[in-house]
Amino acid sequence: MCIRQTALAAILLLVFIPALHAKEQLFRCVQSNGHLSFQKTRCVGEGSSIEVAAVQGGWVSLRPGEKTLLKFYRQRDAKRRQGRRKVAKKSKPVEDASCWKKRKQLDAVGRKLRRGYKASQGEGLRLRRKNYTEYLKKFCRK
Repeated sequence: MCIRQTALAAILLLVFIPALHAKEQLFRCVQSNGHLSFQKTRCVGEGSSIEVAAVQGGWVSLRPGEKTLLKFYRQRDAKRRQGRRKVAKKSKPVEDASCWKKRKQLDAVGRKLRRGYKASQGEGLRLRRKNYTEYLKKFCRK
């Protein structure tokens, strides 16, 4: 998680915590990798104490800066999801068609080998059969 996401999560956490006391003490801790965390227990390493006023139950709206940040994250995630869908839909039918074609070619070579062939064609047919089976093993499901 990046620092921005951690800070946003901490802000949202502070807004929605139902307080039992008039003030509650939280600790802002800096982890060894530089990330921030907010917790109710004292920090192991570096950190400071924060006094939080009691929050009444109910909804508190996001501030304008938080709203724009949330909108930005939603748009970015939507673009990423659209990109993944397009790639998955395009690649699967193409792979199936090429595998189907190779299987048909392998069947044709097998029929030709069983039916009979000229002596000069034998080596070429066996080589094509070998290449088709290797292709199917490597790129296609059984």
